[in-house]
Amino acid sequence: MRAALVLTLSLSTVLSAPAADAWPGFRGTGESVAKGAYPTTWGPKGGIAWTADLPGYGQSSPVVWDGTVYLTAVEGENREKGYVVALDAKTGKEKWRHTFEPTQKAKWGYTISRAAPTPCVDAGGVYCFFEGGNLIALTHAGKMRWARDLVKEYGEFQGGHGIGNSLAQTEDAVFVLIDHRGPSYLLAAKKANGENKWKVGREQKGGWASPVVATRSGSPELIASSAGTVIGYAADTGKELWKLDNVVGNTIPSASVIGDRVLFGGGTSRSKEESPAGAKSNGCLKLVSKDGKPTFEPAWAAKAGVSNYATPLGYEGVAYFVNQVGVVYAHDLATGKELFAERTDGACWASPVGAGGHVYFFGKDGTTSVLKAGKEFDQVASNKLWETKPKPAPAGGKKDAPGSEYGDPIVYGVAAADGAFYIRTGAQLFKVTK
Repeated sequence: MRAALVLTLSLSTVLSAPAADAWPGFRGTGESVAKGAYPTTWGPKGGIAWTADLPGYGQSSPVVWDGTVYLTAVEGENREKGYVVALDAKTGKEKWRHTFEPTQKAKWGYTISRAAPTPCVDAGGVYCFFEGGNLIALTHAGKMRWARDLVKEYGEFQGGHGIGNSLAQTEDAVFVLIDHRGPSYLLAAKKANGENKWKVGREQKGGWASPVVATRSGSPELIASSAGTVIGYAADTGKELWKLDNVVGNTIPSASVIGDRVLFGGGTSRSKEESPAGAKSNGCLKLVSKDGKPTFEPAWAAKAGVSNYATPLGYEGVAYFVNQVGVVYAHDLATGKELFAERTDGACWASPVGAGGHVYFFGKDGTTSVLKAGKEFDQVASNKLWETKPKPAPAGGKKDAPGSEYGDPIVYGVAAADGAFYIRTGAQLFKVTK
């Protein structure tokens, strides 16, 4: 008889526990949950502590460490200039910026990545990856520690939309996932010097999802939901531990780990509110051990839930999936029971955040829908960052793209630290506090 033993897992990466004022990577430590009390109401006339204009344009999320907010951006008709910017979290004032020339250029466009990968940060400094192929590490003072050029090392990235995969990290390494139409790979770079710890090949398919790190009996495990599969890797060696095939539409949303559960999402349609084919690839896995080896078993599948852009969120016993037009599908995290499907106040591209007993859906038009966490739909607030007219000017004087889907400003990503939200559009950063 094959016995299955559920192992105790934690989403937190194998790092020294970050302080309350830290949000060290994409979706924080990867779970998109913040501790402490956070504001539930704000607007142009109150609750916005400051707004900072950023150089260039960026689609990455901010990261926060020890009173500093770090962001990335690019600029130029062909992304000729790249930036890493550090802002004072209290005032929004710029502390320093690092400027460089990205290796792989690309024509500026609304469907092409522009500083899309989110960096990560720890006590040693900030680590940044750009779709131009540049992987760099800086100190907290902005001084270069090391730099690599993945395009020169392994070839140009191929595909019509660029690269958008954010970094993940453990105590001693950062992880870069490159899924594209060329030779794809997953790479671990040593934080100390940037050298490869390991590199493994992947199937040649395009994807913009990001890996996430969990721990299994004290060992880090890297989980990548992207390009038709969900795969678990040993973070120390790159060895493939388990694999789920035939996942539909998981090119943008990443995996989310809550205890021994892995939420994964996908969507096959960019124009419809519901996508039956995509819904088959939204669900939950259970991380287990069989015959002494780490593996998984299916926990449940979402019959209706769809994730087009945003990564699913597990918070206080509920799994939340949100599609591109802002319809939220809630399921019981343990059983998969459908709880509700309700529309929020607008299209949602950024991944939601759980904090203070609430779930925040940051609409791309600057409107945040705040739900009380729980098994019933209870929207308690709808908050705007700016008045409908006038809107903040697009970056660099660029005109809005044809149609409304890509019209600036667009909310791309959020950090939550020390009771404040840092909400990023292409050209600005807003700090929201009580």
